[in-house]
Amino acid sequence: MVTRANVEAWKPEKLSEWAQELEDDTTAYEAQLGSMITHFQGTTWQGAAYSAAYDRFYEENDQGRRLSIEIRDVATALRGADSRLANERRVLLSRVTEAETDAECPVGLTVDDSWKVSAKPYTESDYTDEQNRKVKERITHHQGLIDSAKTSLLTAATEVTTAINTASDEVRVRGDQLGNGLDVPTLTAVDVAALGRQDGETIADGKLSDEEIAQISARLGQAGLTPEQLQALANGQEVTVPQSTMDYLNNLYDKAGRDGLIDLADRLVINGSPESLELRENLANGLLTLSNEDIVTRAANGEVADRGGWNQLHPEVRELIGTRPGLNGSPDGNTRDLPDDYRSNFGPNMDRWAGVQAYTKDMRGFGQFLASSDQSYIPGERFGVELDRQAANQAWILDNGGYQAYTGDNNKPEWLARTEHSANDLLSVGSRNNDSSYALLTGNGSEELFGKDVPGQSYEKYDPQVIRGIFQHDWEDDGVAAGQMINWIGTESHEVGADGKLTTDALQAREALTHLPDLLTPREEVDDPNDDKPDRHRSGGIDVEEFEKLEMGFVNNPELSRALSTAMGSNLDSWIDITGNPQTGYLPSGEAHIAVTDANRLLYLASQSNEGRLTLEVARTAYEADILNRAFSQTEVSPGKYVDPYLNNIASLESRISNAAANALTFQDLKAVGEFNDNQQEIYDNKKAAAKLVDQIIMANIDVGLDYTKGLTQDSYGLGAATGVEGSKKVAAMLGDGLIEGMVSQYIDNPDKMVVESPSTNDMYIQAHTNFKQALLDTALQHGRLDENLVDTNTGRPINLNSLIGADVRSQSDEYLARQGFSTTLSSYLTLNAIQTVEGVATGVTALETIRTGKIAAPAAE
Repeated sequence: MVTRANVEAWKPEKLSEWAQELEDDTTAYEAQLGSMITHFQGTTWQGAAYSAAYDRFYEENDQGRRLSIEIRDVATALRGADSRLANERRVLLSRVTEAETDAECPVGLTVDDSWKVSAKPYTESDYTDEQNRKVKERITHHQGLIDSAKTSLLTAATEVTTAINTASDEVRVRGDQLGNGLDVPTLTAVDVAALGRQDGETIADGKLSDEEIAQISARLGQAGLTPEQLQALANGQEVTVPQSTMDYLNNLYDKAGRDGLIDLADRLVINGSPESLELRENLANGLLTLSNEDIVTRAANGEVADRGGWNQLHPEVRELIGTRPGLNGSPDGNTRDLPDDYRSNFGPNMDRWAGVQAYTKDMRGFGQFLASSDQSYIPGERFGVELDRQAANQAWILDNGGYQAYTGDNNKPEWLARTEHSANDLLSVGSRNNDSSYALLTGNGSEELFGKDVPGQSYEKYDPQVIRGIFQHDWEDDGVAAGQMINWIGTESHEVGADGKLTTDALQAREALTHLPDLLTPREEVDDPNDDKPDRHRSGGIDVEEFEKLEMGFVNNPELSRALSTAMGSNLDSWIDITGNPQTGYLPSGEAHIAVTDANRLLYLASQSNEGRLTLEVARTAYEADILNRAFSQTEVSPGKYVDPYLNNIASLESRISNAAANALTFQDLKAVGEFNDNQQEIYDNKKAAAKLVDQIIMANIDVGLDYTKGLTQDSYGLGAATGVEGSKKVAAMLGDGLIEGMVSQYIDNPDKMVVESPSTNDMYIQAHTNFKQALLDTALQHGRLDENLVDTNTGRPINLNSLIGADVRSQSDEYLARQGFSTTLSSYLTLNAIQTVEGVATGVTALETIRTGKIAAPAAE
């Protein structure tokens, strides 16, 4: 990382000094070149030898002149680097100076060696809330300006380094070959393109020597992006690369083709050497670079000359990823069949079975190849959209019967395994692009982005509902890749630019958040919008079947629920207010609002994993702690009075997050207990059926020596001497099924079934009330305002209200909080929390069904 001290020590003018030295030396070199020709003038040497020597020296002179031109190009690149870096350095350091001399900030600011802006030591309690907020605003403002200037400087450094290296490489090539007297033209883009074609053809051949592996990997490495360029791409900025880089990548992947890449990638994995795996990664990185619309080349006037993108990829790659077979009624299929290369009677595949065999193999190979790329390489927006939609389509095929209906044969295990892996790999790469995720979650984007006018593929206006399967599928990575489509909403929604305003990424994250209820809590279509539906607070009209699939998606994928909890926890302000009946929507001002019921259902889904529940609780605690810290750090009013305006949010936030966790755990318990009970019942039923069968066989075919004089008593069941088959048949007829049923009941125990114990709402809101009081004591101690008699002498911490303490100590804590103005506050907290807990926590199957779906559960079957 380039530090502040590094930049302050830079002396860009040294680059111009070096350029002058090169030019001075080049001038002297050119003078010496001239003497090569004049040496032959005025001599008496004649004949063929003279002519041959003259021609050779003339050629060497000509090549030398070309070399001097290329050396002067290096000098030009050095002077350009001096000018640009000096300007970028000046801007960055001026931003630092502005921050450290900011007259608008109530306290002094400083910028450390890692470019982090912070306030000089000060006591917050000495300043008003408005002044403290102003300090944070100015820090955020200056940090944005400095970060932007630093990124611009690092980008400039990378680009001028590339320009200097390119010019130097041309000098090196000509210098190496000058002594041969060969007419070697200046290295141009045409030569690099030819090199790319040559390497692509070598890849297509598939039989690379160790030397070729090293050579191609090195060239791809040179075409790779720097960490600063990758970060710029992640920030949504354009990155300029030399035209030679674009030409090399374009020609390499054009000649390699889809099949060449897949075959070589497999061979490299089998080889397993570090060099082979490095080449595979570099090939995947290069393909993603070529696909990215933010990778550009520029003409001499600075205008964009070329740009990466979906259309830069090989047609066979676009066909494989962009063709979504509409198997099993897939909602996002754009063709009824497999891609052309895998269809019946196309190419070598003579039937559907062979087509699926080849299709799943190639899809698995290509997905694995892409997933071998460096995580920091981002696909282009269109490529990301196509990868994610293909992953959703593959997941749909898996979850709806596989390839059985298409082939007419049973699914081969390897087909399903390959599809599972390929779907996960494609999604893991596609979801790296936040712009792609934004488009897919919201439906915002051009028709071209969503695949209009592609020959051989049908097109319908994109609807985010078609990718819902991503969040319903049971992923092998526990939902890591699927979670990437949501997690960015939490990490980007508060990003501020150099101007102190929300960035485009932040605004898109907030808008995407407001679309999650439509996607994750889908509504059923109704014929009459004015029909008698339940109140919106417990919203009816939810598509129960789809929602139940989503529930299991979040249960089965803990990383998915964690991602949703990050999005929700980072955007408390969009759903914390329960007053005024807020509606879900995105406002032109950049504010996101989520309706109470929509938010509660999202919290419920986010709480389906330990990670999700912990993330939400951390967000809640941080929100509460911020308010309490401000309350105890100010002295204008009592802490209790300061907290009162926030009390409704504090109490409701605790109850809503606790309710979501309780309901999620109850749902999982009911599911687990139901499965356990079903298994126990199945075991019992199997034993009963087996007992009946065995008894019937014995009674019908074995002499039991029945003594009729004893009557039909229990002793009659014993087996004695054989008396003939006829007797046993009579016994069987006399005993009948009813008696056998009695025997089964007598010797086989009924199944022991488990019952889910519902959470106690009374315990929940009393515990919340106690925890809130504990938080008040903890905060008071942190600010030196807690009475000494309420501090545990053993731990140095406040007394623990959740432990066994004397009534007098508990009374003292209540008296202290009353003096701090919390009497009414605590009473109101208990009331508010209790009401929402009682209303929001399920205490039975019927209640849980109503809270989850807004519908009354059907009575349990007898």
